[in-house]
Amino acid sequence: MTLKEQLMEDMKTAMKAHDSAKLDMVRMIRSEIKNYEIDNGEANDEAVQKLIKSMLKQQQDALLDFQKANREDLIAETEAKIVILNSYLPAQLSDEQLEQVIRDVLATATVKDFGPLMGQVMKRVGTQADGSRVTALLKQLL
Repeated sequence: MTLKEQLMEDMKTAMKAHDSAKLDMVRMIRSEIKNYEIDNGEANDEAVQKLIKSMLKQQQDALLDFQKANREDLIAETEAKIVILNSYLPAQLSDEQLEQVIRDVLATATVKDFGPLMGQVMKRVGTQADGSRVTALLKQLL
């Protein structure tokens, strides 16, 4: 089952269960997918995961702002959205696994410049590691 099909099934389930939080998030994700498809054609699972990851980043940034402003009502709502978005992404690599991927890239790389190395690492890990984690660990290992 593709991620888009899973989203459709989850939307039906959320409607039947009257789970408005999940229903709203699934509808928002499907809307982002539709907008992407208007510009770029059919979205595969990788494209959908990138869209969800982008939405997750936005929610995490909003959460930090809400925490600074002590908005407990919005904090709880945003944390729930983050949990829902994370459920559609693959499991994140542990620091040890990520470090091993970076070491593998460093061992095979001919050029030790940060930019090209970062690109190679991100190509290997895809959506399984956040770019900020990769950046920090790569800088540490260089």
